[in-house]
Amino acid sequence: MKKENGTKPKITLFGPMPPFRGGISQYTFQLQKVLGKESDLTTISFRRQYPGFLYPGKSDFDPFFNGQGMGNVFYLIDALNPFSLVKAVNFVVKSGCEFAILSWWTLFWAPGFAFISSRLRKKGINTIFLCHNLFDHDSGFLKKFITKILIRNVDGYLVHSSEQKAILNSIFPDKIVLQNPHPIYQQFPAPKGLLKSRGRLELLFFGFIRPYKGLDLLLEALAMLNDPEIYLTIVGESWRDPNELICYSRELGLKNVEFHLEYTDESLVSEFFHRADLVVLPYRSATGSGVATIAYHYEKPILATRVGGFLDTIIDGETGFLIEAGRHDLIAERIRSLSRKSLEKMKPSIRNYKRKFTWESMVSKILEFHSIFCKKR
Repeated sequence: MKKENGTKPKITLFGPMPPFRGGISQYTFQLQKVLGKESDLTTISFRRQYPGFLYPGKSDFDPFFNGQGMGNVFYLIDALNPFSLVKAVNFVVKSGCEFAILSWWTLFWAPGFAFISSRLRKKGINTIFLCHNLFDHDSGFLKKFITKILIRNVDGYLVHSSEQKAILNSIFPDKIVLQNPHPIYQQFPAPKGLLKSRGRLELLFFGFIRPYKGLDLLLEALAMLNDPEIYLTIVGESWRDPNELICYSRELGLKNVEFHLEYTDESLVSEFFHRADLVVLPYRSATGSGVATIAYHYEKPILATRVGGFLDTIIDGETGFLIEAGRHDLIAERIRSLSRKSLEKMKPSIRNYKRKFTWESMVSKILEFHSIFCKKR
């Protein structure tokens, strides 16, 4: 996108970037590569994302990141230095930025990014929050109340789910709220077929293991099925003691569960998805899921619950299956009805459907904000 004078808009993107790991970091990395083609883009990330004692995993750095393709990135913000927020604001103002995008995904960074947005707006720079999770997954009344206060000082919001859009429209009816599907992650390599399929069905649970994701329900469903021809692979770092999960699986008498409870290299991730017949996301609650887009990248159907963004991204019976949340019996019932052959037949629908989940579409929606702001000036 170019302005009338032929120059590209100057945009600043705030968010975690590699070598920090996790879905939000990968998202920001993929977005800045495409957005950078359509704008004069600067990305501001963290020197330190969280204090060590607050991060449940072993480390928040990706040991496999090779440092390639980073673009114009500045690591300015320090979780233990509030003055770094002021430094970031001054940096953006001096750069001549017209429009800033701030990632919104956790209450921990909400005060800092709300401060940055407020200061930039006072300097005449429009801002939007790119909302991955409007509220933390374990939010009670107080956390939601605080979030609603902090998130108001901005010019607009970009969300992935219709549920999140409806919430923001109800809270801030006078603000701009746009929606675009979560784009598909495309950085994962092609599989080599190193892992061979077992039994009649291969299931995959992938991603950080947290209570709201309902992995315990999936294990209970498999115990109910008691089918020696069904195999489950669990790949992801647990935010609790991983031994608790392994012990619970043993208590249920499950033998066909394969655990990989650590951060996994992308080349191995591709092998796990390639082997899977079905990706299972039995979440108790959700806003969106990057895991679903990885499943679509590898053209795998998804079994998920009727919560959050799954309602927007999964076509029941065509690209996956939707069931009521919190019911291990329904998970078991649906898995029982499936076969490798029936799931394979869903690939053409997934291949066609995933074309709408592009980063180019996401960038177009972002530039739509810029056009709106330009008209108001």
